[in-house]
Amino acid sequence: MNSVSGRDKISDSGRILAVIDIGSNSTHMMIADVRPDGSFQPLECIKEQTRLAADLNDKLLLDANALTKMSLVLRRMKDVADKYGAAIRCVATHSLREARNGVEFSGRLSKKTGIQVDVISGPEEARLVSLGVRFGLPVADVTSLIVDVGGGSTEIILCRNDQIKFVTSLKLGAVRLTKRFLDKDPFSQSDLSALEDYVVSRLEPVCAEIRSIGFELAIGSSGTIKALQMLSIASQGGEAGKNFHGTDFALEDLQAISDTLFKNRSIRERLLLPKMDSKRADIIVAGAMVLKVLGELAGVSFYRVSSTALREGLVVDTISRDIGRINVGIGDVRWQSISELGRRLRVEEQHSFHIMNLALSLFDGLGFEPKIVQRWRDLLKYSAFLHECGKFVNISGHHKHAHYLIINSNLMGFNQSELEVIASLVRFHRKRTARLNDEDLGRFDQDDAGWIVKFSSLLRLAVSLDRGRLRRVERVHLAGGRSGKSVLTVGFKSNEDNRSELYELNCEKEPFEKAFGTTLEVRVQYAGK
Repeated sequence: MNSVSGRDKISDSGRILAVIDIGSNSTHMMIADVRPDGSFQPLECIKEQTRLAADLNDKLLLDANALTKMSLVLRRMKDVADKYGAAIRCVATHSLREARNGVEFSGRLSKKTGIQVDVISGPEEARLVSLGVRFGLPVADVTSLIVDVGGGSTEIILCRNDQIKFVTSLKLGAVRLTKRFLDKDPFSQSDLSALEDYVVSRLEPVCAEIRSIGFELAIGSSGTIKALQMLSIASQGGEAGKNFHGTDFALEDLQAISDTLFKNRSIRERLLLPKMDSKRADIIVAGAMVLKVLGELAGVSFYRVSSTALREGLVVDTISRDIGRINVGIGDVRWQSISELGRRLRVEEQHSFHIMNLALSLFDGLGFEPKIVQRWRDLLKYSAFLHECGKFVNISGHHKHAHYLIINSNLMGFNQSELEVIASLVRFHRKRTARLNDEDLGRFDQDDAGWIVKFSSLLRLAVSLDRGRLRRVERVHLAGGRSGKSVLTVGFKSNEDNRSELYELNCEKEPFEKAFGTTLEVRVQYAGK
């Protein structure tokens, strides 16, 4: 399935986009009017407190009741999105990452609702948060420490312009910590001390890294910091408005309101505090502890509050995939991630670029529908570049090593299902061919498995044409491929001995012919002819 359904591309007249964030505490949807120039205007926002983190049992499993609850919420959101004619992009964060059955759960949720649910990694969630923050605040040229305390995890990013200097995702979410340390009502002083000791132990090494890099501005996003600032203002007798975006929350004020919360140990007592959000009264203590300790250990004097975060980042990221640019000054993060991984794993770039160009030429010749091109051409491109990265581990079985490395890479710009597709294309570029009934494709739906079979056969053809790394093949063109006969024209640079390339190509004809239900005729051309 594609990550974005509905009207696929931004047209000259723009489009409507709905983004959904399945968090550990709440599920949010924002509907945005996307303009042709890449800017956008929010039209409607919906929030449901779904508390998915609390549904994780002791074995880290989500049950049928959680599935039913989430299905109802997503169906309601889809009904609203459909009224706008909106394309939908939906991501799930910490709770589905944490759940042992998270992949199965997200797949069943997708089938029940008709919305593709993509589970994203912690670093990818952090990147999207930073995109959203930088969209909403003029901080591009400032080295910023961005902190987002969610229900299941806390994302921490140090960035300046399009350079991410440090990123991590810690299991320090407000719901998660409350469930572990403050589940008694009222909690005791020893419970609070245990919570503080745990948070300090997890944040000390991270804050040491933050201090060594340095930052100019600390930014707090998400509902936790906004709720704390509202409580702080009300406790001082001030008028607490609803919009705190761009305002500063002094650490001493955060410490003072945190101490107040720590003294009011029962939910009932906290509900009596002015401007306490009844839906956060149980988890606000844990959230306050994270922000307070981080501020003290990292040397924060104040947090600038941002109302924009993950959802706005999702919109910006989706727009960038459609029109090839991001208006907050970020480059192609997906290609940057792929090329950086290639450098770390010491891929032979000249050869990898050559295979990538051959694979894309084969793909382009088949004339797929735009909705196929939009996703699969990029995934084939990335897999072609990384097809030999497993040699970093061992040349023997390097396709299997590459599969493991890619799936566990946490590449920014990709959800987990996309990483699994890239890894599978690489896995089947040599040795055993991909088949629909292959157990290694069992995690994919039937459509995706079918495309992996097809496009891995294209990658095999491309690799066969430069097995000797001599780059004798200058160009290729593939016509047909759906039924009947296909013709592959191979253009060599010269008429020197090209028998090895043609031999290797002949060995890879069969997987292509089976995948596309066709016969393949090879024609040879030479430069200047």
